[in-house]
Amino acid sequence: MTAVARGSRSRCLAGDHGVALRSLRAAAEHYAALGWPVLPGPVCDGLTTWDPVSFERLGGRESTMSPSEATVDRRVVSKWWAVHRQAILAPVGEHFDVVRAPTHLGWRALAAFDGGRPLGPMALSPHGAFFFIEPGTCGDSELASGVEVLSPGDLVVLPPSRVVAGVVWWRISPLERDLLGDGAGILRKLAELSGESA
Repeated sequence: MTAVARGSRSRCLAGDHGVALRSLRAAAEHYAALGWPVLPGPVCDGLTTWDPVSFERLGGRESTMSPSEATVDRRVVSKWWAVHRQAILAPVGEHFDVVRAPTHLGWRALAAFDGGRPLGPMALSPHGAFFFIEPGTCGDSELASGVEVLSPGDLVVLPPSRVVAGVVWWRISPLERDLLGDGAGILRKLAELSGESA
């Protein structure tokens, strides 16, 4: 039974494997060039996530390597994404913090700020809106319902990774916005918008 599952997964990925793999490798190399250490995550078929070598199931933000191995070394990064179409993961805390909000609040915050400051890079996925902010700028800000600040050391999935139910993509990419966002300003706006819709 395991062999059948492995074979069917391989057939499902065969069609777009090369294009997706090149796209992921280029993106991972770009993040490394920005100084964002990265790690290879699981492979995803849209329904589940797994280790591409052992085929063991993994969580969507679970790396196939030790988090201590996160790197900006382009040669290592290129090697990691040379064969398998793995998600790109990055540790939170040293180079950026991340605020996750429900998608509808993320879109409303984007509109409220008209895409400008205090927003920095912003990613969207089936699991919400992700604001990439300066480390330590959240302070003791009030958190709206459904909003969370990822803890230092947590891993975040970076575009264009595939996740269960879809893909992660940049609404505001680090290429468009080289400054990270202001966490306190974003959290205040999310709390305000959440109160208006309550």
